[in-house]
Amino acid sequence: MADLTLSDDFPPYTQLMLSVALLLLPGARMFDVAIITETWSPERLSSPPLDIELRRCSDGMSLVPLTEGAQCAPDASLAWAEAADVVLVPGLGDSNVIPEAKYLDVIREAHRRGAVVASLCSGAFVLAETGLLDGEAATTHWGLASALATRYPDVNVEPSVLFVGNNRVWTSAGVAAGIDLCIHLIRMLCGGQVATTVSRSMVMAPHRTGGQAQFVRSPVALRAPDGDALEVVRSLVAADPRQTRTVAEFARMACMSERTFVRRFSAETGTTPHQWVMNWRIDEASHLLEESEASIAEIASAVGYASPVSFRQRFKAVKGIAPLDYRKAFHPRS
Repeated sequence: MADLTLSDDFPPYTQLMLSVALLLLPGARMFDVAIITETWSPERLSSPPLDIELRRCSDGMSLVPLTEGAQCAPDASLAWAEAADVVLVPGLGDSNVIPEAKYLDVIREAHRRGAVVASLCSGAFVLAETGLLDGEAATTHWGLASALATRYPDVNVEPSVLFVGNNRVWTSAGVAAGIDLCIHLIRMLCGGQVATTVSRSMVMAPHRTGGQAQFVRSPVALRAPDGDALEVVRSLVAADPRQTRTVAEFARMACMSERTFVRRFSAETGTTPHQWVMNWRIDEASHLLEESEASIAEIASAVGYASPVSFRQRFKAVKGIAPLDYRKAFHPRS
């Protein structure tokens, strides 16, 4: 292991060769393995070789089965990974699968010796299994966040961020967020110039704004999507989004008492009518930003906001990105 001075922020740039271990777990996601291989590759098309030694580490030298029927040949042992400066854990095709204890032990020992440990997507379940995430913030793909929080209650799951880390343990959200984290770690360990070089060679921005929230569709009926209480709210809001309605009005249209209506709505959706309507407005606005040419002010009015300013504030609070930036990212003609 190189003599690195690591911190939770940005350690000094080092000229020493950085040893990076891709932990080649059976059943790893093929795309995650490709992301790590491409991002940390020392050989770049547009620059001289980088001072990085990347090896794919597994138990034995036989081909390791990945998702999609793919296989990958390791080029180093688990002992090499245990002594590396950085250990990277790809996501697994099945997050319910727990890797063999020897892989978990390698991660723990590498971290104990001072390595940076990071996971992509569902690889957070592997790190959680080691105990290194106990009491720490972590993330994974938003579709898996609830399962991660349920299975590992000592982990502080943050489903809205692209990546997060502390105490030399990092996790990232799905797919492209794994690239974001890899670039971030390269910036931490090798300096901004190297990170920019890698980003440029991959034809991507060195930093992506926003978080996972911009990719999540809501509101979602969590329990009974065809429930009576939800259907009343959905139909009334869709008929006139600009109209502000009270729980009493919703209950009256559903022919229920307010208390019964609120209880049934919560049972059907897992949230309150007010919160559901707020999320519905943002979700409808997202569709309009993606598919229409309407102005921000027109969209704000169409989903029930009296002021474009309040709409922009609410949209950014929910999605983590401004409406105009969201349109630039998701509108096919932007």
